[in-house]
Amino acid sequence: MDFPIPKLGRLPSRITPCPILEAVMEIRFVTGEDWALLPGLLYTQIKERYPRSEKLPISNMPEEFFRKDPALTYSPRMRFIGEGFVIQFGPRVVSLLTIGDYPGWERIQDELTWLLERLKPAGIIHEGERLGMRYIDFFEGDIFSNLVLDIRSNEQSVSGVEMNFATVFRRGDLTARLILNNGAMVTRGNEIASGSILDLDVWLEASGFDVFGDAALRFGEAHRCNKEIFFGLLKTDFLDSLAPIYD
Repeated sequence: MDFPIPKLGRLPSRITPCPILEAVMEIRFVTGEDWALLPGLLYTQIKERYPRSEKLPISNMPEEFFRKDPALTYSPRMRFIGEGFVIQFGPRVVSLLTIGDYPGWERIQDELTWLLERLKPAGIIHEGERLGMRYIDFFEGDIFSNLVLDIRSNEQSVSGVEMNFATVFRRGDLTARLILNNGAMVTRGNEIASGSILDLDVWLEASGFDVFGDAALRFGEAHRCNKEIFFGLLKTDFLDSLAPIYD
């Protein structure tokens, strides 16, 4: 079966308004160190750019809850706050998140490369388990009518109702999970907006990357795949309405 999302001949460098609420670059890993030691080991390496730290609410849960619930294995328990980015950190996960206005992929690449270079001397990662690139986008209105995706029931397109849709597909050694929701409420500045969420996560399993070797390159490939899927999903007239700019 061919990959179900069309691949455009060229991809925009940006659209207006920018729909990106958050971009998350994540590495799940195996470590031999005790959690109590890990935050200090990481902070020593990143404090020049991320001087402030705070615990996340989940960190107050008893340790036995984390042991009993596999869904919590990769939950971050604290975060380090920098300029335009946040590093979230847990016993088996480290991630770089954008905050505020989306800075563009080149800026993310620079920050991601900087972080990867500091993870090795921190000594917290023994091997990688998963490398992921996730974008969460928000659009006003019902996004389903603007996508090439067609959800049908009894041979009729389903539209005009509140829907959640999720699917997973593969492209080579990359896996992508797409989640769509047209009944979302988000806070943008001081306002609450209603509309649709397009949540797209693209990842590699452990055999597909080396944290201290090709991780930066592989993040780039995951980003490219994410971008191709995102723009491939949009109908041509809808994409044109977003004033795309091509470099």
